[in-house]
Amino acid sequence: MHELSRDLLLDLAGRRSFDRGMDYLGRVSGLRVGEGSVYATVSGQQRYRVRFTPAGTFSWDCDCPWASEGNCCKHVVAAALVHLYEREHGIASPQVPDTASYLHGLDHGRLVDLLLEEAERSPALALELEVRAAVAASDLDALHALFEGVLRISDPVPYEQAADYARAVHSAVDAVQELERSGREEDARELCDAVCSFTGEAEEMVEDLDGAVDTALERLREYSGDSDAL
Repeated sequence: MHELSRDLLLDLAGRRSFDRGMDYLGRVSGLRVGEGSVYATVSGQQRYRVRFTPAGTFSWDCDCPWASEGNCCKHVVAAALVHLYEREHGIASPQVPDTASYLHGLDHGRLVDLLLEEAERSPALALELEVRAAVAASDLDALHALFEGVLRISDPVPYEQAADYARAVHSAVDAVQELERSGREEDARELCDAVCSFTGEAEEMVEDLDGAVDTALERLREYSGDSDAL
């Protein structure tokens, strides 16, 4: 059993990521605890969400590209070091609100209204809901239009929009997989081919400094190869 400690972080992250995590201590915010995990946000060129388990066997998660490859990143190091400091100095972190209980307590109509209100403020959520509705309705034309609108590129995409582009690619692959799981293999193949066409210029046109778009496109390429056998 390897509980959280500075030595463990150094061993898992390596000297370079550990030292960079030290530099990021002042960028940690929103530290809170709940159900055996600690959550935080770490700001860099983007804002990354971190989760780790401080007791028992140490595990972690961060939505940065380096952590997505299984590495203990500088963001995890920074958040964990802040947590260790607060724990050693008797500083209590806020508890994570019980979102699940709150949502379960809402009636169906209010829950729908809440999702639609949030979707108006979040293009990513709006896309996800529209895609799910189109898949459920077997509306392939709507899926083509949705993904062409967010994935086809005519001008360079700046770094600030790269993460949204990557999420849209993942959403497209999820839609293809759902079509396949529901027995609509021809629709899945057609949508996959269309998405590959829409993203044909992405590697050249998206400023992908963190590699998120490359990771999403690699997932698409892997699935596109699998879809040939559908």
